[in-house]
Amino acid sequence: MIWFVRDLDLLNLLLRAFSFALEAVAFGALFFWGVVARPVGLDPTAEARLRRVGARSALALALTEVVLLATTSAELMGSGGMGLREVASAGYFISGCVFAVAALAMFAVVRISRRLAPAIAAAVIALGASVSLSHAASRMDHRALLLALTAAHHLGMAAWIGALLFLLLVLRTEPEPEIARAMARRFSRMAVTGVALLVGAGAGLSWFYAGSWRGMWGTSYGLLLSAKIVLTMMILALGAANYLAIRQAGDTGSLFLRRLRRFGEVELAVAFTVLVAAASLTAQTPSVDEMPENTLTTHGVLQRLEWRLPSFRTPSYAQLTPATPLSVAVREATFTGGSKSDANDRAWSEYNHHWAGLVVLAAGLLALTGRRWAQHWPLLFLALAVFIVLRADPECWPLGPRPFWASFTAPDVLEHRVFALLIAAFALFEWGVRTGRLGWAPARYVFPALCAAGGALLLTHTHALGEGTDEVFAELSHMPMAVLGATVGWARWLELRLSEKECRARRVARWVWPVCLVLLGLLLLNYRET
Repeated sequence: MIWFVRDLDLLNLLLRAFSFALEAVAFGALFFWGVVARPVGLDPTAEARLRRVGARSALALALTEVVLLATTSAELMGSGGMGLREVASAGYFISGCVFAVAALAMFAVVRISRRLAPAIAAAVIALGASVSLSHAASRMDHRALLLALTAAHHLGMAAWIGALLFLLLVLRTEPEPEIARAMARRFSRMAVTGVALLVGAGAGLSWFYAGSWRGMWGTSYGLLLSAKIVLTMMILALGAANYLAIRQAGDTGSLFLRRLRRFGEVELAVAFTVLVAAASLTAQTPSVDEMPENTLTTHGVLQRLEWRLPSFRTPSYAQLTPATPLSVAVREATFTGGSKSDANDRAWSEYNHHWAGLVVLAAGLLALTGRRWAQHWPLLFLALAVFIVLRADPECWPLGPRPFWASFTAPDVLEHRVFALLIAAFALFEWGVRTGRLGWAPARYVFPALCAAGGALLLTHTHALGEGTDEVFAELSHMPMAVLGATVGWARWLELRLSEKECRARRVARWVWPVCLVLLGLLLLNYRET
């Protein structure tokens, strides 16, 4: 999709999220191979299958890094005026090349040899290159400590989440109950160590980058970091449930293994959302470096969170800031973060959010009833998708002068249209599933998957709304919405994946996602941009 490729900032962010995920899987393969699979005597055929997955993840990591280097270099050469020689001598380019070559070496070693030491050596080099691309490498103070904390953070994610993928793959096919139980217990001990590394190092990094409690909620970086922490707590809750089940299980009956797999797959899914947040953080200025005029005050936050009746009055189109030529809008989005807005533009946006909130609130309340007559609630989201296309970007067709297809080159317009497409898709699929019109079994997973994708995408969405703290005020609403959207999706997914025998966990999941929809609706109804 040519319009998507032109939005290099969003493309680079998603590539970095995939890079983080593939790194965790590639390193996690080595953790699982050395700490879990070999000590318990995993069947050579199963071990070879896991090695193939680990090798492919390392190859995918190398390819992702190459593409990321290419897009970043193209952006610098096109917008920054840098020449090829300057780009090739830049620190990020050298580190990225080392990272890609080390990942390729991991692929080759794991694919052709059963020796663990050479693969670990390649992984250490890849880890060093990855860490050198982080915020820690650019800091003047405490650089060595920050680099060490960043490395520990990456290793903790690999030992816990990356290795979890391989446990789930083995449990799908492992025929020996004793081996399955031994592997689950060894993994749980390793995962506890990984969690300690991940959380401990993350707390240290947060202390240095946020700088204060105000830095956690008063800046865009802090709000994104807070969302990442909340999502990580969700993974910890799922992991703790699995840990207790492993420790208390007297055998490896099918019910225990099924629940372990179901909780584990949601852990992996939420972890990817966390990695999207982590990738977004790499594009943000740490809170300690923000100017005071760009940081929210306690009074401002409390005033913003105070409940006010939503406004359903909108300015006329003629009162909005005149639309700039599309080429100017794309250039502003690339170099300045977007065009500025005035009071009428903000009132237009708030009106849109309030109507969206009313729709989401009604859908959540209808879903909570569980009544047969309320099963058509997904159609409300179809109306919302049409509303977004018509109202979200007034400078574009049908209200404004910018053509419909050409306007996709503007990053914020592209994101709004993607949101509308996701909403329309899950509305139609969920309505078809609930009314019995759609008998295709995988269709029931479309609603939770797209809700979760929308929540993750919202973590990448930014606005340039004016000077000072205007954008931070918008993020104050967007981050909770992103967390709630992801929770709706994965709670519904878990409800569908759990069996009737797991009634307690299923009841909790069935209650969680409609409540989150209601909360999301209330947030939208109280949305303000100043």
